[in-house]
Order: sequence, then C-alpha cells, then structure tokens
Amino acid sequence: MTYLSVQLQDGERWRYVSAAGHTVAWIAVHGGQLEAAETIGSGQMAVFKDAEQAIEVVSVGASSFVLGSAVKHPHELVMGHYSVHTSKAALAQGEAEIRRIGEQLRAQGRLA
Repeated sequence: MTYLSVQLQDGERWRYVSAAGHTVAWIAVHGGQLEAAETIGSGQMAVFKDAEQAIEVVSVGASSFVLGSAVKHPHELVMGHYSVHTSKAALAQGEAEIRRIGEQLRAQGRLA
C-alpha cells in the first residue's frame, strides 16, 4: 500500500504512477481544489477505476490532499461512516468500541 500526503501551489501539476500490481487508488482533498478528470474539492474523495494508469492532477489555488493506492482487497468490504471492515460484524464491533471510548472520555471530562 502507498499513502502519500501532498501539498501543491496554484497551477502546479502532479503525476502519480502506482506501484506494480496496485489496482485501486483514491484521493481525498482536505484543502483547496484539484482538477483531474473531474473537479475534486475540499472534503471530497475520488476513487480511480484504473489505478494502473497514471493519475494526473492540477491544483486550483493552494491545495492539500492524501492519495492511496494498493492491491485490491480480495474480499467485499463493509463501509462505515469513518471506517472500513471485512464484515458487518467487524464494523458493528468497531463502531461499538468507538462509542465506548467516547463515553469513557466524556465521563472523564476529556471530551465535550
């Protein structure tokens, strides 16, 4: 798996070529805006259908984003609001643990 944090200036072009065997890739923009095949704005995520092709973006204003690429997971994945798991049971267990920790932190006054 490759996971990169990238910052670009206005008009700067950036190109990424996945490692051999990586078939899935995504970009999540957390500042500014990128132009690729479509516009990807702050708070948005783009998933690339063919990660074996180079990914090219141009920054509109200063931008920052993370990019990930990997070998496709051999199993179906279950998506939560902020996590990904390999089964509904694992997702439920993970979300229950997050709730438990949140309740504990609130009880300690460490979380509002």
